Amino acid sequence: MTEGDNRWITNWQSQQIGNNMNRFYRKPKPETMQKNREEYAKLYKEEIKWLKENLQTITETKNKFMIDMYTVLITGSRKITPKMSDAIKNGISRCNNNPKFNPVLQIEAEAKLKPILEKIAMVEKLAESKNDKALGFIQNVREYVTNNYRVTKKQMEALNKVYKRCSEDLFKGDE
Repeated sequence: MTEGDNRWITNWQSQQIGNNMNRFYRKPKPETMQKNREEYAKLYKEEIKWLKENLQTITETKNKFMIDMYTVLITGSRKITPKMSDAIKNGISRCNNNPKFNPVLQIEAEAKLKPILEKIAMVEKLAESKNDKALGFIQNVREYVTNNYRVTKKQMEALNKVYKRCSEDLFKGDE
């Protein structure tokens, strides 16, 4: 991590401890929180179950909003407004369409990306053998594709350029 990252983390942590709390904020009473928890357990049963099952993935993808909403549902620390309820449901449906959260979609995405990953591996070997300057870029593209289950048009164009540059050099040594 860079120096700036470390500085941001330390500043952010101090804000979370309570320095940024509103002076006029009154924490809810334990009875109110208990009542909210019981109400949310009934109303948002499926949402809480899904969030609990996918909490590890949500944390890894740094989806702070979904983590906060799960925390509110579990602790009962505040009221869930209709807008928040809609946002939770939309967030879950959006996550269900993401291969990181849905194993069926993940298998389909991996099947679609298998030929692309093979091409990336081929270009990487070619660039490695030629000691090409784009080797780091190719590795970054491969990492991006495996993490995000997609490849952009510009990335493919750049990989094609690298392939052409490296494959043209193959025959120069024979002449």
